[in-house]
Amino acid sequence: MTKKIGKVSKKVIEILKLDYEKEESIYIGNTNIEHIKRKHPIEFKKYGNKIKDIIKNPTYIARNEKKKSIEFIKKYRINNDYVIVVVRVSDNNIHFVRTMYTMSKEKIKKYFHNNFFHIM
Repeated sequence: MTKKIGKVSKKVIEILKLDYEKEESIYIGNTNIEHIKRKHPIEFKKYGNKIKDIIKNPTYIARNEKKKSIEFIKKYRINNDYVIVVVRVSDNNIHFVRTMYTMSKEKIKKYFHNNFFHIM
């Protein structure tokens, strides 16, 4: 079952300079959830119920040109975790949550160093 979990808002479109004419809905399907559970079980147990909130209220957003994705990142004060929800466009032009995990310290440093983070 696929369900709508959020949207690519006008603010995200503007900040990331996306070539979108309107806001786009973001969906998550059972295969996406199963992928996250299988690849990132600890993160899913800890933050799986927060995916919708991470998309709606990220601390940062980023655009990954190489992987053609939009990244919604939330910094949690507890454990100083940076949780990333990666959204990609399917072949049918539908935005899906692809994965979710906590970012490594190295990746966080790289994002800050290369100015990939955009403050929401």
